[in-house]
Amino acid sequence: MVKTRTVEMQTQLVGYEFKKKGLPTDKNIAVENSKVSNDYFWKTNEYTDKDVFGRTLDLTALINKPDGYLKGSLSDTQDVDYYKFNITEYRALSFAKDTYNKDITITLDHIPEGCNYEMVLYDEEGNQVGIGKDNGNGGLSITIPNWNSDNRGYTVKVQAKNGSMVNPDAEYHLSFQTTQADKSHGAYQEMAEVQKYAGTVRKQMQEGLTDTEEMRAIKEIRQKYKACYTEQMEKLHKEQAEEIMQGEAVPDDEQIHNLLEKKAAGGELTEQENALLNIFCTAAELDSANASAKMNTTVKDRIFADLQEAGIDISDSMFSIKIGADGQVSVDGINDNAMKQKIEDVLSKYSDDLMDIYFSMDSEIQALSDKEKYLLQAAVDVEKFLYKATGGSVSLGDLSVENATIHGLPKTLDDLLNNPGDNLTYQDYASDIREILAYKRTQHKDIMSELNVQFIMLESTIQIKDRVSK
Repeated sequence: MVKTRTVEMQTQLVGYEFKKKGLPTDKNIAVENSKVSNDYFWKTNEYTDKDVFGRTLDLTALINKPDGYLKGSLSDTQDVDYYKFNITEYRALSFAKDTYNKDITITLDHIPEGCNYEMVLYDEEGNQVGIGKDNGNGGLSITIPNWNSDNRGYTVKVQAKNGSMVNPDAEYHLSFQTTQADKSHGAYQEMAEVQKYAGTVRKQMQEGLTDTEEMRAIKEIRQKYKACYTEQMEKLHKEQAEEIMQGEAVPDDEQIHNLLEKKAAGGELTEQENALLNIFCTAAELDSANASAKMNTTVKDRIFADLQEAGIDISDSMFSIKIGADGQVSVDGINDNAMKQKIEDVLSKYSDDLMDIYFSMDSEIQALSDKEKYLLQAAVDVEKFLYKATGGSVSLGDLSVENATIHGLPKTLDDLLNNPGDNLTYQDYASDIREILAYKRTQHKDIMSELNVQFIMLESTIQIKDRVSK
């Protein structure tokens, strides 16, 4: 279940839905946006607050702020909070400047009294690379592994431990601590080995050379430390599992898979079983299982309760549900128009939940690149905005961009989006529209073609409609 690859440096796009929030009370304090969902690895919470120097204040920026922290809260026992951060400078500059050769520890503290929260760390591929341990000060800490130099992006997850209560009115804190690292760790050693060839390779690239002895040597170094990274991660997982099992045999891959399927079906798992899934499963695998469980339990139960209240019995019915990018729900397979309308009205209240479930479970969407997933989610949010703002008369397909000006908007939106002033919400909508249309122009592909959200309601169950049968 472990996924690895060589990570290339790239700009991280930030979705507008994670930018809209009030200013922090302090320039060293970031605040979770509780009005939007950051329940999934693919839609983690990010910020555009500014520090005293006008720089972005997000979780990454807090690494250099000893008195800085992020405030968040869990709204209920099913709430999960994901936050991304990046340690690129501590990888790229650690060899050149010793002040960047740091051991970085992330800490979860101010855990509400009577609550039992847990913290899990994932790399860019969603592999688990750390689980919070008691730091002796009432909190949990994880030191970010220095196994190689390529892995620079991380995501931390905060959630209630299985069966634990939460306090939605009390805030937890996330903060960083740094200490000087020695030079024996993999990230430093990899940079040192690459540095021997870096100057020569730069000159060779300027001369147009693409395959030299030095270039091959660097590639071999990267591959060696990539393998070391996987070895260290598997060693960590083994040690974590042995600690959980306390002398019993560690489950094999098939047993872990069976536990994951049990979770996806909405089954109850023990604390030990949940701990094993936290160890061996990627974030995407857990997201998919949690989304499936949510679909099979809470969302389904609420939908059926609302339908029953509306006087509709669908226990013996079969019909399909389609959710458009604009959030509108349509039902096919119900001949009674009045009943069809009532069902659509009920389901419309759950369109956001169902859309998130689909995004988390659909393998083709999860196979998209980070940029494509961002653009697809942004396109959905823009379509919802356009539908509400224009009554459905304008969609993304009606828009074009020329010299950074968005065309095809009604006059009221034209002014708001092309001249947003200091309004971050409209700045973000406009930026997303330009990004989405630029992708379509350069890739000759509409990102919305990846979206076909359909479910089947069959004998009191909800199932995602298989893409193959569409």
